[in-house]
Amino acid sequence: QPQSGGETILQVTGCKHDVVGDIVNGTFTLTTTTNHGRNVYKKNTKTAAGLEVHVYYWDDRDGANFNGWYFGQRVGGDEVWAYHPGKGSPNPPSGGWQVPYDGPVDHVMSVSERQTGGG
Repeated sequence: QPQSGGETILQVTGCKHDVVGDIVNGTFTLTTTTNHGRNVYKKNTKTAAGLEVHVYYWDDRDGANFNGWYFGQRVGGDEVWAYHPGKGSPNPPSGGWQVPYDGPVDHVMSVSERQTGGG
């Protein structure tokens, strides 16, 4: 991978859920697209079932209950694995994710953003 200018990545660790952990843990790269005014990230590897994984923001256009950050197969798609009601966060929140999306908060799961290369 070219490291010249560096890139923004998300590192996701600690999710212990039997199914969701393998899907969300890993490295995500910032994409060139945005959704509802915020960045979209894509996992560098696919799931065991060959699915892509994205991290994206959804605003309140479909109601306040849908407002927040998601781990999902497609941006705005029906298949989502984790959810965070962090409306005010410009970037994916570091903790407090619900895994699965309608389940309890996973207090160990951590999302951290960092720059690679370029310095």
